[in-house]
Amino acid sequence: MTRLRLASGSGEATALPLPVRWSSWLFCAVVALAPLPLGSVGVVAPAIWSILLGVALLGVLPMPLRGSQLAILSVTALLTALATLVLHEQSAVRPWLGVAPNALWAEAGKLLPAELPPAVTIARNQPFYSAGVGIVCLLSFAIGVVLGANRVVARGLLRAVAIAGLVYAILGVITFAIDPTRIFLLHDKQAHLEWLTSPFVNRNTAAIYYGCCALIWLLFGCELIERHWPSHRASLPRLLARLDMPPRRRLAGHAFGWLTCLLAMFLTGSRGGVGISLLAAVAAVAIFFRNRMPRRYGLIMALCVGSLVALALLQLLGGGVGARFSTIGLSDEGRFSTYRATLRMIWDHPWLGDGFGSFEWVYPAYRTDDISLRGTWNRAHNSWLELASDGGMLMAGAVMIALLGAFGVLAHGVRTRRRDVIVPLAALGASTAGALHSMIDFSLQITGYAVVIAAMLGAGLSQSFRSGRDAGSARGDRDACIAAGSPVNADFAPEPGGAAGQGF
Repeated sequence: MTRLRLASGSGEATALPLPVRWSSWLFCAVVALAPLPLGSVGVVAPAIWSILLGVALLGVLPMPLRGSQLAILSVTALLTALATLVLHEQSAVRPWLGVAPNALWAEAGKLLPAELPPAVTIARNQPFYSAGVGIVCLLSFAIGVVLGANRVVARGLLRAVAIAGLVYAILGVITFAIDPTRIFLLHDKQAHLEWLTSPFVNRNTAAIYYGCCALIWLLFGCELIERHWPSHRASLPRLLARLDMPPRRRLAGHAFGWLTCLLAMFLTGSRGGVGISLLAAVAAVAIFFRNRMPRRYGLIMALCVGSLVALALLQLLGGGVGARFSTIGLSDEGRFSTYRATLRMIWDHPWLGDGFGSFEWVYPAYRTDDISLRGTWNRAHNSWLELASDGGMLMAGAVMIALLGAFGVLAHGVRTRRRDVIVPLAALGASTAGALHSMIDFSLQITGYAVVIAAMLGAGLSQSFRSGRDAGSARGDRDACIAAGSPVNADFAPEPGGAAGQGF
């Protein structure tokens, strides 16, 4: 047995077998590096990440699982089975459910001399080729659920995501200042030449990714402030007096990471990514400090103040984003027309869809005259509508219900936890922001970003449930602090039912 180094102030001995520790390092490395190769789009990068995550999954097999983890993994297995069934039905010559094939195969057979076996999808084998992002996200989520029950690993995952985002932001800003037409000075841009997109090709995905990293840095800073919050007559001078030099340095580091990621986010010029990220940050901070506010109007006041701060940051750092809001407004030309066309696609094939990954081939038949002929619409710019058109309403409905259930579990974890609340809170804020952004874009269809959200979601769900053994450990930590004469943090505050703070 090999012991992991303890997290700062945890007071909790955490022992992990050596293969599990190596798997946690490999897992964090994959999550941190996934955005680097242009968002890991294509075939090669997802295949590499799948192999590495598969190795990491084998390494976590010795980890014992609690009932909550088994329940989460069981729901995940049911969704995987449903997706596998839909995948088979879309491509099989003889579907098990007896679904009628797409009528285009019969029409093509009349025009071509060769015999064409019919299928539900119009692009044969495309559903299998497009399964890469789903496999990588499934592995990332499953490993996050298993490893996320360990609080040291869960916090290490957040730190890995935040540090990776900070490194990408610094490199992105520097290389953007040198040559804005290239990504990290290595790859020529095909679009968005005036905006920062590194390490992604699309600026919208870069914006929501940097917003996610900025959220984590912000919550780390909030946690540090909460840990040194004065117990009586809270004020800024008292708070600064309790912050000695090491905490001040850490707080300055968190602020630097937050502001750098914010700067990179604003330089993308993405209206949706910037707006949703700022809203997620305001809500997360208000929720984190909710117990420090007056009961009646404290949360509303905090949201109002946070919104004013977000608007000030938008005016100070996001001049390009504000200019795009002024000139273009809230929506682009043709986007709502594409949504209506996608709804017609869903209506024509409601149960199994047109085939995973086939939107690019099906959409031209539904494209209307009010959509400009300039460019190619290979995405619906709404991942949920595209999922329903590609995989059917049953698949899309099951995923949405599971995601809403996950949000409910994360909200429960945020409400009940006393220690490491930033893990479920960061997962809730980042995944909600990603889900909302995917209603106007396709960020969750980019492997490099989806892997990060899947990992955070899995770890956040695991940290949303309490353990009696860990509650006893937290109580022991509290008694040790009292015996040593150290101040007792809010991390060890008693629960409404009288139990001590919960730790994992």
